[in-house]
Amino acid sequence: MTDQTKRDVMDLGAPDVPAENLPPKAERPTVSPQEGAYFLDKFLEQKAETNNPAEETAEAPPKSAAPATKEELQANIVSALQEIYDPEIPVNIYELGLIYAVDVAEDFSTHVTMTLTTPHCPVAESMPGEVELKVNSVEGVNGVRVDLVWEPPWDMSKMSDEARLELGLL
Repeated sequence: MTDQTKRDVMDLGAPDVPAENLPPKAERPTVSPQEGAYFLDKFLEQKAETNNPAEETAEAPPKSAAPATKEELQANIVSALQEIYDPEIPVNIYELGLIYAVDVAEDFSTHVTMTLTTPHCPVAESMPGEVELKVNSVEGVNGVRVDLVWEPPWDMSKMSDEARLELGLL
């Protein structure tokens, strides 16, 4: 066996590369512990200034209070649902007509009945969870149940005029 044959068969490592073909070694900057501590202290001082609770109460907008009526809570939930967009269609799921019902009980627990454009929709597993998270984030909601239904099946007649306009169907 010749040296060339032996090399082709036996050598699995990288071939020898001349030094002029190697990339230049990058110099990594170093910071002494004293300098690092200085930068860390400055960072922590800035964080402390921005997280001062006395300043937050003076500058922060007042937190919205829980809604007084079921109708007000339902309107807030609809507004939250209008922030969720179908990933394939540039229209929110409420205007698309995917939300069939938003029912608010006396104890402000919520039941959302929804569908998807098709049973084979790529977000069939994640969309109900996203709706549940969004509705739970609304101030005043005392629990939520999301039911995904296929009857009646969704069709384009369930879309709002705004959705039709957005999609160029009007």
